[in-house]
Parts: sequence; structure tokens; C-alpha cells
Amino acid sequence: MRRGLMAWNADEVPASALAERLTRLRGAMRRHGLDALILYTNFPRPSAVSYVTAFTPYWADALLLVPKDGEPVFATALSKRVANWIQSVKPVAELVNTPRPGAIIGQRLAADPSAKTVGILELDALPNALYDDLAAAAPHARFVEGAPAFRAARSAVDAAERGLLARADAIASAALQSVDAAAMRVAGVAVGAVEKAARLAGAEEAYIHIAPDLAVDTRFVRLSGSAPLGRRFAVRASVAYKSSWVRRVRTFGADTETEPWLADTLATLAPAHPIGAQLAARLPAGATLESFLAESSIGSYPLEAIASSGNDAGVPAGSLVVLSVRLTRDGAPWLGGAPVIVNTR
Repeated sequence: MRRGLMAWNADEVPASALAERLTRLRGAMRRHGLDALILYTNFPRPSAVSYVTAFTPYWADALLLVPKDGEPVFATALSKRVANWIQSVKPVAELVNTPRPGAIIGQRLAADPSAKTVGILELDALPNALYDDLAAAAPHARFVEGAPAFRAARSAVDAAERGLLARADAIASAALQSVDAAAMRVAGVAVGAVEKAARLAGAEEAYIHIAPDLAVDTRFVRLSGSAPLGRRFAVRASVAYKSSWVRRVRTFGADTETEPWLADTLATLAPAHPIGAQLAARLPAGATLESFLAESSIGSYPLEAIASSGNDAGVPAGSLVVLSVRLTRDGAPWLGGAPVIVNTR
């Protein structure tokens, strides 16, 4: 659950940055032939709405309508009891509290005859009840997939987001340093130390996974309690700060040379070139690339796969990549991971 402070800080995310994001999004909508764009949000899918409004939604369904002109509308099923708080942490968009967000947004579309082609981000994943209410209230509208327009506007990381990502990464890095591989004997102690450090440092969310014995299994699990730690184990910290997410992975009880390799490789990643091919070309001596996963924030989910061992691809310059790698080096497994903004260093 979200247990950190959820508040808008104008120093971290200035109103001017949100205005620029909205302008960029509307430009992408025009290029993709959209008269309006609808963004869905709930507890596991907060990122698109947070990017546009600075609000981190939770629990209840909500829809954000971005018209081609005028103020956006945020319709949420959250109670009116929290309306004042929502407005205080959401400097963008008119707020409407309603048990049927789809009906309200549909009515707004119906009131604008020019809103004929309406994009919905991740259309196929929109709950049926919301879609039915939209379609019933705005029968003149044609609903299409809005992901291409949103991703075009979302691809570049602006200065405000760069600062939030840096803070989240600093929290994750410091939290992993709380693991004492020489002294800790069970998984629960290591996991607890990492989560405690991340929460105390201001993370609004922290999900800690562990591979307690790499000699047995390299898969990460959510684990606490007395499971014993092997001579080599790995911990993954997924951390959010103001809805900006990063992952850090660190292997403990391993050689000390591979960590710098990952940092150097990330710093030299080139845009538009397949990530896996770049990794394979820069492997440290005695290492084999077993798998990799590249993730980014491109939609409503905090991090989504954009390239992997089975689907190698490049990314645009200036975009966020959270890279997780599994190597075998000198016969032993090694796992690592870190975020980078490509081609900006």
C-alpha cells in the first residue's frame, strides 16, 4: 500500500512544467488526429494521470479528459470527503467526484460536438463499465487507441521528472547499501532493512524482492521470514518518489568488478540502437549475457517492458530506461539493475 507522503511540491514539479507537458501532449494529439484524449487511472496504474496532473491516484477508478482546448477534467469515484485534499495536490484539471466517472466524461464529450475522434490510452484495458458509460453518453464520438499520441509526448524526460527520478534512485541505492552480506543470515532481515531504509528516506512506495540463493534459483520473490541466505544472493528495490519509479538490483557475495561494468555500460548506451546488442558488445571478461529487461514509463503502469532478450529494441534519446541484467561470469550468476536517461550524460 502507499504509505508515503502524497503532496504536490511546486519546487519539485513547477506549474510551468505541468503546463509544458499539457502543451506537448496536445501537440501530439493534433498530430495523431485526436480531438480529445482520455487517461484511466487506479491503484496499480497511476502513472499517466500523475505525469499530466502531479496527482498520485489510489484505490478508486478515475478518468482524466484532456480536450484539445480548455481545462482538463478529472472525474474520480473517490468520495467528496477528500475533494479538498485532491485539489490541493492536483494543480491541473477540474475535479468532479462521482460514482460513475465514465458517464461524467461522456457528458463532457457530448457537450462538445467537435470531439469526434477520442483517444483512450490503453483502450483494450479500460474497464467495460467505464467504456459503456462513455459510449452511452457520447454516441457521436469514435473511440480509438490513444497510446501512440501519449507515448510521443511522454518519451522525453523533462527537468522536473529528472529530479524526481534522481531522488528515487538515490533512495533505492542507499537502501540497498543497508544490506550487510557478512552479518545477515536470513532473507527477512535483508528485505526488512532495505524497505525500512527506503521508507524512512521518503519513498511513497517500496517493493523489495530477493533471490536468496543464486546457486539455487536466480528468480526474485517477495519473501520475508527465516529463509536462509546463500553465499551469493541478490536484492531488487523498486522505489517510487512522487510517482517516479526506479528499480535497482544488486548481487551480494559476488565479485566487485561487475557493478562498475553496469554503470559504465548504462552511461554509454546509445539511442535507437538495440539495447541487447550493446550489452553483448560490452560484456566484462569471462561473462555471458543470459537475459536482460529494459523498462520505461510509457503509459498508465509505472514501468513497462520496452525491450528484452526476446524482443531487442532501441529507445529514443532522452528517454528513461530501467535496465535489469542477468550474467554468468566465471561460472557464477550475477544480477544487476539500474536506471538511466539515455544519451544525456
